[in-house]
Amino acid sequence: MEGPTGRSRISDRDLVDSVLRDLAEAADRWEALVAQAETVTYSADMGDIQAVANSDGKLVDLVLRPSVTTDYSHAELAERINTAFSALRAEVEDDYRARYGGELR
Repeated sequence: MEGPTGRSRISDRDLVDSVLRDLAEAADRWEALVAQAETVTYSADMGDIQAVANSDGKLVDLVLRPSVTTDYSHAELAERINTAFSALRAEVEDDYRARYGGELR
């Protein structure tokens, strides 16, 4: 059926079906992006300390070589671990800028 402008009119049901299809496709794309993001990890390897975080910022692995307990004082060890965490944050920020442009909030 044609409307007043000469274009074919779409029924309400067809319009709803079209919107639902678009929403389903958008949801599928979003799920794929989330699944991909879940596989992304960031790592910092300082030799005697290795740290790995996932894309949510959760620390998923921290390996300390046995020698860290004898080679460093408590304050030095804390500083090295914080340095590893800073390196992870820098890696995440660089990746975010490369993927999305702009700064993390």
